[in-house]
Amino acid sequence: MSGDKTTWRVAFTRRAEGDSLGIFSFIAERDGPDIAETMLGAFIEARDSLRERPDRGRIPPELKRINVLSYREVQVSRHRVAYQVNKTTHEVYIHVVADGRRNFTELLKERLLTASPRGSNS
Repeated sequence: MSGDKTTWRVAFTRRAEGDSLGIFSFIAERDGPDIAETMLGAFIEARDSLRERPDRGRIPPELKRINVLSYREVQVSRHRVAYQVNKTTHEVYIHVVADGRRNFTELLKERLLTASPRGSNS
């Protein structure tokens, strides 16, 4: 993909959008709205970076161990953002936004291994 100037469409599944809103609300309540706005800005920056370089993230180790290689993730502070790249349509689907301290194996199994390709049931 290097040298390719294609802009990719990036979309959150409903559940991933709910994840990020929940994180924003939690941080706003616990640490205040300014800190929550900063975190939201970091999520937006990560999302926007995927429009130019969707291959930049790593394969989540929990999925790599079971040879599921179609998902990638980026780190935003202590949060993990897991996504899937569709090279045919130049689309990126963000499936999970979660605190990295969570049991990511179970979360990925629940969200990714049972989701439809576009995450419509997510």
